[in-house]
Amino acid sequence: MADAAEGSVVAAKLLIPQKNGFIVRADFLERRLEGCEFIAEVFNFVSPCQEIKSYASNAHTFQDFVGMFHSAIGGIILKRLSKDSLQRALSAVDDELINRLSFPWALPDPVYRKRLALVEGRRSTGYDLSKRIYEAASGLGIDIVVLEMAGHWLEDDTSLFAHLRESFIRVDLTVNDSFPERIAAAVRSYDKPIDGIMTLSDGHLVGVAKAAELLGMPTCSARSFVLSSDKYETRILESNTDQAFRVASVKELNEKLSAGFKQQLPYPLIVKPCLGCGSDCVAKVTNYTELVQAVEKASARNNELQHPNFNVVIESYIDGPEVDANLVLWNGKVLFCEICDDFPCAGDSAGATAQDNFLETQMVYPSSLPSKELSAIESSIHQSILRLGFRSGVFHCEARVRYSSMKYEAANDIVDLRPQRELHFLDPEVFLIEINARVPGYHCTAVAQLAYGVDYFAQQMLFAVHDEARFTALANGFLRGPQHTSTILDICPDRGGIMKSDDPARELLQNNPEIAVNVIECRSWIRKGEIVPGPDSKLLCWLATYWVVSKIGRKDLLKQCAEIRKRFHYELE
Repeated sequence: MADAAEGSVVAAKLLIPQKNGFIVRADFLERRLEGCEFIAEVFNFVSPCQEIKSYASNAHTFQDFVGMFHSAIGGIILKRLSKDSLQRALSAVDDELINRLSFPWALPDPVYRKRLALVEGRRSTGYDLSKRIYEAASGLGIDIVVLEMAGHWLEDDTSLFAHLRESFIRVDLTVNDSFPERIAAAVRSYDKPIDGIMTLSDGHLVGVAKAAELLGMPTCSARSFVLSSDKYETRILESNTDQAFRVASVKELNEKLSAGFKQQLPYPLIVKPCLGCGSDCVAKVTNYTELVQAVEKASARNNELQHPNFNVVIESYIDGPEVDANLVLWNGKVLFCEICDDFPCAGDSAGATAQDNFLETQMVYPSSLPSKELSAIESSIHQSILRLGFRSGVFHCEARVRYSSMKYEAANDIVDLRPQRELHFLDPEVFLIEINARVPGYHCTAVAQLAYGVDYFAQQMLFAVHDEARFTALANGFLRGPQHTSTILDICPDRGGIMKSDDPARELLQNNPEIAVNVIECRSWIRKGEIVPGPDSKLLCWLATYWVVSKIGRKDLLKQCAEIRKRFHYELE
């Protein structure tokens, strides 16, 4: 279609299947082509689990065109282009279709709708930090039954979001001895068959696994979840325990630390609760006084549980690059792995004290560590997952690389991984921090979906209903790897008070449109009138998060991030 006045054209493509089969995910075109340079719109012509028929005839007659339209699984409209650039754009799109769609998006055997019980349907974040979860379920043909507390934003059958789930069941989600049976009873009470059960909440992983065992539904062993949720139990299964030990109080600490042993402690040390998520109560200590204070704080973290857990793990601080690694496994085999760089936190600085925290500051995808170290990370973490007894699912893991050939250094005000100046002759060693037997956080999952084409939410749902064929098919990333360099940039408060700004994250983009071009999403975690905890507060929080991408590369991306940090501003009352 040409625009004579402007000398521009708009082109479209139909996607015609060459084989018969059954669609793995109805919106796979829209999801896999997201971010493609020359594409303006993508249309899906199929429904979940639909059978498709091939159409091999050439379009010589009007009837041929009609047949092609009826067989098409989707369509693409390109961005408006000049006539001179059209052919280049069409070739580029064809190339991207091969890159992004070279996976089994149609299966030979029938695909059936499933029903999944989702325990905890995202507490207070609402739709903006949940939409990709429910989009995945819709595209897969999985009907969601939400098990949640009364008053949840998905409960009202007349709300704008009621269509996201098939039904809502009120359940007390308090974690105690009867929690698994309450979940199992809620599932049994539903008037339609439920094929699986899952949760995205750390606190409910063990209980939901126990409920699945009671119901005879697909799950990894509840024992594996118990081990993985305890940082000490996970640590002692590793070969490099580095003198890690566990205490439940300062008194027990002093009993274990004889006068002679006290001098031999390999400071700096990391102190953290055995049960915990995020960076809460994690501290780096450099002397005995700080150690005592950190143990006292960490042991008090879980004292409000029905069965309080005061246990604290004490282990070596590893001075090396930290990474997040997300692995997708089926029957013990790694189907997909992506690794990103987790940039230094306040607690990593040379002069850090026990008061400095380990709240994340930035994650960059993909990692720039050498391929040898990346291979070692994948292999080591894979074995750690298997040692815990897991065989299938999505696993969000954290580790550090000791004796890495890279270290974080600043150059021209940009901090990044750079080659070590001082050579050492020890092989890189992967030191596991933790294994979370669940998908990563919402933004990290969204980054992987856009960059690689693999949707962890979809993978975990398919595991929960034991759909092996679709799980393995959709675990295939793009042929050429990530389509861009991307980052999750977190802004931490530098002062506390009452927030005066309405939405500081979005205000920055409104005032700096040249920065906004490369920002996919942003979010202010604290809004006007809410309390901003200062850097000395016991509460850990971010002010804002930005999801930024660059087609140019890592250096360009980090320059953009430096500008965001420089220009970010918030006012206090």
